[in-house]
Order: sequence, then C-alpha cells, then structure tokens
Amino acid sequence: MRAAALALSLALVPATTRADPPPSVMLWAWERPEDLRFLPANVGVGYLAATVDLTPSGARVSRRHQPLRTRDDAWRVAVVHVQAFPRTAPMTDAARAVLRDAVVRASHEAGVRGVQIDWDAPVSQREAYRTLWREVNTELAPGTWRSMTALASWCVGDRWLDDSAPAVDEVVPMVFTMGRDGPEILRRLRTLGAMPAARCRASVGWAQGEPTVSLRGVARVWVYNPRRWDESAARAWYATR
Repeated sequence: MRAAALALSLALVPATTRADPPPSVMLWAWERPEDLRFLPANVGVGYLAATVDLTPSGARVSRRHQPLRTRDDAWRVAVVHVQAFPRTAPMTDAARAVLRDAVVRASHEAGVRGVQIDWDAPVSQREAYRTLWREVNTELAPGTWRSMTALASWCVGDRWLDDSAPAVDEVVPMVFTMGRDGPEILRRLRTLGAMPAARCRASVGWAQGEPTVSLRGVARVWVYNPRRWDESAARAWYATR
C-alpha cells in the first residue's frame, strides 16, 4: 500500500526539464535598432523585450519598439528591465502581477529560450523579488533559462545573494557604470581574482569601452554596448573565447 501511494504521489509531481545554458558570450541588445545577423551561432543575444516602470500608483509596461534582427538559430534571452520612480516605490501585489505577466509574455516571443530580469532592487524589495521569481517559475515553460542581473556591490560587499538568492539558473553581476564605488570594486576583484559571492562567479557583465578584470570560474560573459553593435566591436568579445 505504501509503495502504491508513493508511486501515485510521484506521478502527481510536475515533470521538470533542466534548462540548457546559453553560449559563453551573450551580447545585450538594448532599445535601439540592432541587426546582429553577423554573429556566429555560438554567440547569443539578450535583448530588451520590455521595460516595467514602478511608481507609487502601480506598474506600467512598455514593449520593445525598435527592430531586432538575429540569425534564425540565435540563442535569444528576453530581458525585462525594471525601473522605479522613486527607487523605493513599493512592489505591491498588483504591481508584481504586472511584472510577472510581462516576464512570462516575453518568454513566449519568437526564438526565446531564456528570460532575464534586470532590476536593481533596493533592500526593501528583496523579499518581493524572491516572491516574483517563485511566481514566474510556476508559469515558465520547462527548460526556460532563468537569469537575473545583479549590482556588482551585491556580489562584492553586500553578498545577500549567497544567503537568499531568488530561484534562478544564473546571476550576472554588472561590473560597469558602478559610480563612485567602481574603482574600489575593480581593485578588490583584481586582488581576489574571483567574485567573493559564490552565486556571482559563473557569469559576469562587462560594457564595451569600460575596464575588465580577469576572473576565475567565469563560464559566461554578458556585454552591454551603449551604442549599436557592429561586427568589429562584437568580434573583440567572442574571438578569444
């Protein structure tokens, strides 16, 4: 009887599929016209699919307006960028539902194999961030890659991600445009040779034209370009990997 009950309970557990990881080089394509058909098959694209504005009165979604062209077989990650006005604007249940739906909708866009949430969540919103990912994960198709960006300070000084990171496949520390703390963070990384926070070591985000640091354990590099990508700029990032 117990064996039969166990078999039945296991049959009722939803099947899951482990997500295949993206390529070792991913280029961010932000809100501008981009033609990335020149990229080889082993370079993926994380494109801005939607922006969600959080305000004290709620959340508003803006879809991508600019054209994006990639190879038909390109590894595409849909990015949902969150910006708050003010930065501490509350993540209410209604606002979280809007954001969740934006991420799930982006996951169904043509050719998408993963989703990424780009949100510099303040301390007051970290529990809301974890709740958001729990809700998103129940609605994503099995095998969807789940990625989140992180402030470099979360991985070097704060390190809250080691204790209570949202349920994602990847954390991407953005080691660029770091403000006045940037030089000190870069100095520490050069000294340590790796991200202090374990959850931040497998991937890293750099920016075209800004300094980089050699880090151990990095399997995937994400690259932001404040300008439109061209073949020369892109090749500099993938030719040596």
